[in-house]
Formats: sequence, structure tokens, C-alpha cells
Amino acid sequence: MEIVKQRDGDFLHVRVSGRLDNHWSQPFDEAIAEMIREGAHHLRVDLSGVNYLSSAGIGALMTAYRDTRELQGSFVITAASERVRMILQLVELESLLFGTSTETEAPVSAIEGPRAIDSEKALFECYPLDGGHATHRFIGDPTTLVHGGFEETTPITASLDLFALGVGALGSSYDDCRSLFGEFVAAAGSAAYMPTDGTSTPDYMTRSGGLVPEIQALYAIEFRGAPSHLLRFEASNPGGTVPLSEIVRVCATAAGTRDFGVVIAAEVSGLICTMLRRSPAQPDPARFDFPNVREWLSFMPEHEYARTSSIVTGFASSSPSEEADPFLRPVSDAFRGHFHAAVTAFRSLPRGKIEIAEVLAQAFQARSVFSVVHLLRDNRPIEGAGESEFQRGACWIFPIANGDAS
Repeated sequence: MEIVKQRDGDFLHVRVSGRLDNHWSQPFDEAIAEMIREGAHHLRVDLSGVNYLSSAGIGALMTAYRDTRELQGSFVITAASERVRMILQLVELESLLFGTSTETEAPVSAIEGPRAIDSEKALFECYPLDGGHATHRFIGDPTTLVHGGFEETTPITASLDLFALGVGALGSSYDDCRSLFGEFVAAAGSAAYMPTDGTSTPDYMTRSGGLVPEIQALYAIEFRGAPSHLLRFEASNPGGTVPLSEIVRVCATAAGTRDFGVVIAAEVSGLICTMLRRSPAQPDPARFDFPNVREWLSFMPEHEYARTSSIVTGFASSSPSEEADPFLRPVSDAFRGHFHAAVTAFRSLPRGKIEIAEVLAQAFQARSVFSVVHLLRDNRPIEGAGESEFQRGACWIFPIANGDAS
């Protein structure tokens, strides 16, 4: 089997030749999945060179059709050999898979066009949403992590309008979580954290009916409300990346405030990150001294988790207040922030406007959460790895009025 593809605006034209049987259906599936991963959501397929189509091949065509439709895209057969057309007629799929003249034209969105934001590194589109200013609060003392022992937690209930990150654990009390405390994120009714009991397996919980995740937080940044803007972004060039600092810069432009919360759902190019290996519930004044730090922290000095997806929750400021400053780290020369990422199985996002709660509920599924990490900027001369980078994604922005804390 041979597959040839050619980009034409919003469309990717795909020409397939050979047999589409049980053996070749898997390579076809993998090729289509890779096209979707690369951002192609509108596929136009020429099967005029396919001389045999089995039930497995029909299944592969239907998988491609469903996958693109879930992304608000399309999968249309523009041409087919007589044998392929006859088979699809017999199984009553011709009307579903073969396109009409209108389906060969570029899709026109019914949504008001987004505002483009200038960037040399990425294409940014900004959609206004209904949210206003979010409220926020800082919980605990993050400086205790350096040498002290935390002795209590603050419970955080992961309601649909709550977004938080810090060090904590899913559980009912401090004693219940004493040996588990690690990095956590909570967003729109879902929460995930990285236990530090040696299991190396993240745990997560999603709101369902009367079940609401509760995090026992040693320290945390929390913000509440509805996003004011949705930012869609994609690398300017094929194979390019979008650095976290550039996303933060553009978010600040859209927010229009000194402080703002951010939730990002994105395809990962590579993360520069760290995570706790042991629970900081017990005091150890030398925990971050060399060589003890090796027992306390895992640091990824190179870009990790490529070809996965992530849910990033963070808080940034161009001029942090005295209260905020201990919680924040350099994101760029212009911004300080704190960002945690739940690393998940790869999942393409639909284009245009999308709902934050729906995206997050789909991200936190069984066996789909791989890790929860703290994102770093490693700007050391020569050996520094740089910062986390993404390929494309969506970002929800929560402006916070200066001095608005609760």
C-alpha cells in the first residue's frame, strides 16, 4: 500500500494505492492518526488506486471518519475505484463517506472570527468569552519546603469553577496523606497528583454526580471564576514549537491585568520539569543540599514527554505582590509564575471555540494520566535546557484584578 499526502489550505489530500485489507488497515490507521496529530482535521481521500477493500479496511475508514468528526473536522472520499465504490454501496456507507460538491470547499465557521495576536514564534487566535475577573488566594507557606516540615493541610474542594496547583494529595486528612504529598493540579472538577510513596504512578479523580475531588494541600495557588478569553495557538512553522514564555506573554496581553491564571490543554513538544520524590511532611534542613537533593527531587534536564498531551494549570504576574512572590519562579525576563502539568495520553483538540470542562473531563480518563510535574525554566549558561515547549493547543485565561485576593 502507498499513501501520498498534499496540503491545500485547511484540507489534507490523501491518495491511497494498493490493498486495504486486514494487513494494511493498521498502517492506514497509523498514517491517519499521525496526520491528525500533525493538525490535519479535514481529510480528502482518493481511493481510486485501491483495488481491494475488506471488512478490516472498511473499519479503518470508519475509524478515520469518527476521529475527524470528533474534532469537528471531516473525512471525505473524493474518488474511488469501481470495486471500492461497489463495496461501500453494498454496506450502505456510500452516502456517508463520499462527499458532495459543498464538502470540497473550505469550511466556514459560524462563530465570530477570533482576533489574531502578533507573535514571531506562533499563530495565536483569541476568542472573547463571558468570564470576568477571577478571585484567588495563596494557601500555606511554600518556603517551608526548603528546610521545614509541614504539619497541617488546607482542604481544597475541586468544584467546576476552581483551578489550583501546589503540593498536596487526594485524601481526607493530613494523616491520611502524610507519606503521599507531591505536585498536584485541579481544574474544572478534576484533580491529579503525583504520590511520593515510591509508586511512581499518578492518581486522579474526576467529579461525577455527588463525588467531588478533595485535595489536602500543604501549599497552593487557587483561583476561581470563568475564563475571560480562549487562546488558540500553533507553531508558526511545521515542526516548530511554542515556548511556555511566549504563551504567558500573549496571555498577559489578552488578560490586561498584572496577575492572571492560566489553564492550557496542549500537545507537548517537550517539558523541562521536576517532581518531588519524597513527601515533605517531615523536616529535613539539608534536603536540597547536594547530594541529598537526589533523594528528594527528580529533575529532567532535557525535554521530556514529547508526543503526549498535557493539562497545565498556572498563575503568572508581571509584577508580583509581596504575598505572591514566594510562590512564583521566573518564567521569562518579564514574568514570574508557577505552573504544574498533568501529562496525559495524546489527544487532538477540535479547532475553534471549545469548552474547558469538556476538554478536561476527556483528558482525565482511565490509564491516561502519566505524570504530574512542576515546569521549570532552566536558563543556566551552556548546559541549561531552556523551557517547556508545545506544538499546538488551547489556553483559557483568568484575569485577576490587582489586589483582588480572598
